Amino acid sequence: MEESYVNFLSINQKCPLQKMPPISDVVDVLPKVQAMALADRAVFDRSMRAFVSFVQAYAKHECSLIFRVKDLDFALLARGFALLRLPKMPELRGKSFPDFIETSVDTETIRYKDKNRERQRQKTLAERRDEDEARPSRKNFVKNKSWSKQKSKKERRKKMSAKRKQHEGSDIDDEDMTELLKDTRLLKKLRKGQISEEDFEKQITGADDEDDV
Repeated sequence: MEESYVNFLSINQKCPLQKMPPISDVVDVLPKVQAMALADRAVFDRSMRAFVSFVQAYAKHECSLIFRVKDLDFALLARGFALLRLPKMPELRGKSFPDFIETSVDTETIRYKDKNRERQRQKTLAERRDEDEARPSRKNFVKNKSWSKQKSKKERRKKMSAKRKQHEGSDIDDEDMTELLKDTRLLKKLRKGQISEEDFEKQITGADDEDDV
């Protein structure tokens, strides 16, 4: 599915790409990186942050019709980032990944080589434990939003979700590409201030067409 992005870049961004031959002689450095992560929490932190950043950037990509988070091989991706365990994040909630084997080591025991950072970490952990014992669990608070904006965003998400489901398992045809380009141009106009957020939501959700019926 991601191969469609090559055509998208060529049409929308005027940026044609050339295919490169795969590299055959590749050294497997992942075990060494994992050993480094076990020896220094700084390396462990970097690999976890890199994985989370990649997934979040993928999920927030403008071309969501092409870059679909549900199609990601999280186990393969985690191995590629030399993770010792999977992070806790919404995209992974409720899913299991038998192809990814977590380390048997308790990652909370991994220490920083930098003594000052480790000392600060231990202090922070102790403060958190004291806070957890002193007060009950906090509830999740949702920021107040106007009902109209919530409804508008829900309708937009619902329509985009339905659009993605309609094309699941199929390549993008010319009509889909045209619609994708149109949505991207609308988003660019919104960012440049050429159209209001209200106009953007009407055009992206097709509200104008519904009003004309």
